[in-house]
Amino acid sequence: MSSNASLGTPWAGPRLFVAVGAVVAGVIIYLIGLPDSTSLFGTALSDLTLPTALFVGTAGIAATASTTSTGRWRVVDIVIASVLGVAGGLVFAAWNAGAKPLMDAMVPPTSAIVDGVWLFPAVLGALVVRRAGAAVYTETVAAVLSALIGNQWGFSTVWYGLVEGMGAEVIFALLLYRRYGLPTALLGGAGAGLAVGLMDTLIYYPELGTGTKLAYVVLAIGSGVVIAGLGSWLLTRALARTGALAPLASGRTAERV
Repeated sequence: MSSNASLGTPWAGPRLFVAVGAVVAGVIIYLIGLPDSTSLFGTALSDLTLPTALFVGTAGIAATASTTSTGRWRVVDIVIASVLGVAGGLVFAAWNAGAKPLMDAMVPPTSAIVDGVWLFPAVLGALVVRRAGAAVYTETVAAVLSALIGNQWGFSTVWYGLVEGMGAEVIFALLLYRRYGLPTALLGGAGAGLAVGLMDTLIYYPELGTGTKLAYVVLAIGSGVVIAGLGSWLLTRALARTGALAPLASGRTAERV
């Protein structure tokens, strides 16, 4: 029996091919663009070119890496991830209302320093649940609830949540869902920050100069690292100490390295 067969996992070659293919597909989608003659929930498909390209590329990488992950989702995982997502959505709603004067007063690139607030459910979900797809699932649930409650961005919040969640997800996937310590949390926040920084500068602020766009992306990454990354890591440790995460691996160890 060959070593590959005994391992019972896909060969490295095919996995790499799928991951590279997903990235190439994302680049092609971005270069060609989606048609503007069709809309989705009031948004022209052409406006969704960048989010779609980012999602396809990162989702392909994450899905490929998830084949090496051990452990399937359990009912308790789904419940806890959903609760975290709902909690995140409520935080979004409170932040959107309470901090609106602050956000209105801020202009790019400094407005990016608060982006991490909208990213923390992704990193928190991954750290707590420790299952493939937890980051994108938790962030998307939070985004959907935020859109249903109502905010100034409408349904675009949902596809933003998908891409932001996948920005964090791909970091945990690249580490084969085996690392959940502080460095991984910070990298997850950075990944989500990079995703939102790219989308904001290319979708909402296309008129900005190259230097300003770069500064915005850097600040978005920094915000993701501090607020979503460090904040979620500290919150996970705090929740673990209360015993609330006892059914999960994150409840049995505050840090897995």
